[in-house]
Amino acid sequence: MHFEFLYNVVFSVVIRIIMSFLIEFLNKNKYYKQTYQKKDYDDTYDIAIFLTKFVAIQMTHRLSRFKSVCWVIMYWFEFLNLSFALLVEFISMVETGQGGSFQDAIKIFKMLPCFGFVLLAILKSYKMVRCRNIFENLIYEMRDMWNTASIDHEERQLIGSALRCLHFMVKGFYFCNNLLLVTFLYAPFWEMVKRYSGYENEKCLQLFYWLPFDPLQPGYYEVMIAVQTWHSILTIWANMAGDLLFVIFLSHITLQFDLLSVRIKKLIYVPHDDQLLETYPLGLDSAAYLEKHRLAMETFSEIDWEDYYAKEITEIVLRHRALIRLSGDVESVYKVALLVNFINSSIVLCFCEFCSIVVEKWNEFGYKSFLVTALSQMWIMCWYGQQLADSTERVSHAVYNSGWYRAPKKIKRSLLIMLLRSQKTVYVSTCGFSNITMASYSNIIKTSWSYFTLLLNIYRQ
Repeated sequence: MHFEFLYNVVFSVVIRIIMSFLIEFLNKNKYYKQTYQKKDYDDTYDIAIFLTKFVAIQMTHRLSRFKSVCWVIMYWFEFLNLSFALLVEFISMVETGQGGSFQDAIKIFKMLPCFGFVLLAILKSYKMVRCRNIFENLIYEMRDMWNTASIDHEERQLIGSALRCLHFMVKGFYFCNNLLLVTFLYAPFWEMVKRYSGYENEKCLQLFYWLPFDPLQPGYYEVMIAVQTWHSILTIWANMAGDLLFVIFLSHITLQFDLLSVRIKKLIYVPHDDQLLETYPLGLDSAAYLEKHRLAMETFSEIDWEDYYAKEITEIVLRHRALIRLSGDVESVYKVALLVNFINSSIVLCFCEFCSIVVEKWNEFGYKSFLVTALSQMWIMCWYGQQLADSTERVSHAVYNSGWYRAPKKIKRSLLIMLLRSQKTVYVSTCGFSNITMASYSNIIKTSWSYFTLLLNIYRQ
């Protein structure tokens, strides 16, 4: 009865959290505004910055020299903790593999997802410390691009949709990873509670560390539970901090590319005639343009218009080049971690699927939540990578769909050069091996499923 009550409480809490996410996602008024402030941009980093602070990584906050040294010492202490966890798990896998039985192989399968996550946590946290200046430049430079002036309806729709989607993704991913922590680590604590309540049961640890002593002895056991819990939180939150910063960077770069497309599309006024009706997209843009620049339309000469277009195109080109450079900065700091992540994901998904079906009971959720988290991690990264690629292609479409044929000859040449450059899609890649897109996500799923079916057939035989 007590167990059923606990399950009901946990289930109701999870449902309440999911419903709160859905209500916030459907609340459009929270994100659609007439003007946006820098605070709207800063709020998107709240969870990511909180996580970096927890794993002792300085990011966007200024400290005295003494405090900075303390942060560095704290980070390297946590780095050594994760390195220790990686080492003892590797030794345990090697020692287990010497047994040669299939049961030993299953034990290794249970270790591999944890080993892969710890390795990724070390890589991502080290890169954030090593390339802190690049991370901070990405945050501050995109903050300077944030539009705080009055915007039209189309731009407001773009910004509102991007913010709503980003907040939903970030909070959902944060919840999913913390749910993994709870479901993966609750077993030793639950067994301890039952043992103190008078039930006879065996002691267990969720992580398989190689240790020169028996960790199940009284005293050692409680310490090892605390250590493994600390290592697990560090691992999950370090991974989450790196992944969320990656997602937030790509979201803001994608948004800026889309705003640039709107600006290009509305650059040149085209009067309505028999070929361009008011109901056409370009006709609607021209009507809005006439309303906004009525005074200029009445007073500007051809030379004034040419100077105006040249100035606008210069600003657009500089913004376009800056966004391409920022995309390259994101790739430069993440490419190694992304490569390891892609290689690791197929293996992790395969063994999580196997452990969920073969090893775990129906009411155990450790590896099931591991599987969901791994799937969501790769999906959110590939989805935003795809959004980045699509937004860069929309820039070339915007140039072509603008009123370029009404522009002066000099401006036409500039627009042609812009069209040719914008046709080159911007991707974030894994050291050049593959691009971060939904096609890559599909390949990972297919590869892991092939490994899983092969492994399951071997197990059944």
